[in-house]
Amino acid sequence: DVGGNVISKRNDEGFLWEEGPNSFQPAPHILRLAVDLGLKDDLVLADGSLPRFVYWDKKLFALPLGLSDLPTFNLLSWPGRIRAGLGAAGFILPPPRGVEESVEQFVTRHLGRETFERIIDPFVSGVYAGDPAKLSMRAALKKVARLEELGGPGLVDGAILRLQERKREEGEPDPELPVVKGGQLGSFREGLQMVPLAAAEALGGERVFTGHRLASLTRVGEGEDAPLEAVFETAGGRKRRVRAKAVVLTAPSHVVAPLLAGEGGLVPEAAELEDVYYPPVASVTVAYPKEAFRSPLRGFGHLIPRSVGVRTLGTIWSSCLFPGRAPEGYELLLSYIGGARDPAIADLSEAEVVERVDADIRGILLKEDAPGPKVLGVRLWPRAIPQYQRGHLELLERVQKGVEKQPGLFVGGNFRSGVAFGDCVLYGQEVAKEVGGFLKAAAPADAAPAGGDAGEAGAGEAGGARAPE
Repeated sequence: DVGGNVISKRNDEGFLWEEGPNSFQPAPHILRLAVDLGLKDDLVLADGSLPRFVYWDKKLFALPLGLSDLPTFNLLSWPGRIRAGLGAAGFILPPPRGVEESVEQFVTRHLGRETFERIIDPFVSGVYAGDPAKLSMRAALKKVARLEELGGPGLVDGAILRLQERKREEGEPDPELPVVKGGQLGSFREGLQMVPLAAAEALGGERVFTGHRLASLTRVGEGEDAPLEAVFETAGGRKRRVRAKAVVLTAPSHVVAPLLAGEGGLVPEAAELEDVYYPPVASVTVAYPKEAFRSPLRGFGHLIPRSVGVRTLGTIWSSCLFPGRAPEGYELLLSYIGGARDPAIADLSEAEVVERVDADIRGILLKEDAPGPKVLGVRLWPRAIPQYQRGHLELLERVQKGVEKQPGLFVGGNFRSGVAFGDCVLYGQEVAKEVGGFLKAAAPADAAPAGGDAGEAGAGEAGGARAPE
């Protein structure tokens, strides 16, 4: 389908849910895309004042939205608060020399064990479904890691300098873009899949192909000007050859590796991409009658630290975030379960996964006599989210050096750009400029504007090919 892993579904009962990414930070680049695709009026923004919760000690604690919330923020003990405050102010040990810090090491050094365990650990589970003891701080949470480099030794000075830096970087607001308030999340009236569907419509059906598996990618002829040739296997069993001056690969790293580093491959260095770990994660969408909840839902959802012994990673309160996600009288919940610290989730049946998620939701949100869930969507992603483990940036650097030896080849995807929906959109916009610059530089001075189609062998020399995920 168009959009790959961006999957939005609606049924006849009036439920709308996501089985891939579920929302995005409404940054200018993605708002610009929405406007350009004609989706401005379909944009929906969640109320930024809605609280985010962490489940701890059998209670839900709202995370502070501002400084005024700190006096009533009781998730941390007083010793934990004092330790975090002193660390944020810079009373910390210096970073270890010659050692790449994990997320766990960095946060514990700066803010203390308690802050890590109760706040950052569930956040990492929610974003990466990862193990913070293995994730690289400067790769997985690079914006936070940079605060120490900017101001240091604590994070407060760096945050102040970053705010000043952002003000200098910001230009005049684009009057065509919707106004966004702090803390908001975005989606679209019929879900995130509206974006790739609108992009496909804008490109035209003759330029977008689905159901094509990229079997090989080679260079035809000698020299840097020789075109690249992509051979696809179609759903009907045919082979389709596309020759192009530029090819952008955005498939998962474990798909890219054998294509580029196999026998006679263009980029032997890409063999290392097989080492990028993708743990299994299941997304489970269920609904319950509103009267089944202990109290009315108002919030973004809740995250769950691994140390509390609840198997579900976290639950998004979808019907609280965006309008039109559930019919009158129901609440819609999207939960994630599995990840790097629970790969055995892949061994369970769909029914067993739903049973586990339902039990966890009952223990946190529902009354004892709540009815069973209305199950809407269950999807196991055997290889879900790339893990930016220690050494990841160096791995990407080595692979990129090999890619640069092949003019016209561009390799990206969420193992490089960032795992969020907005990160992938931004990468697409940036690489499009790179490809455009490459094609312009490669074109003869007296050549006509580049064109062509995606036909059989020999056609489309100025086009491009993208590997379906």
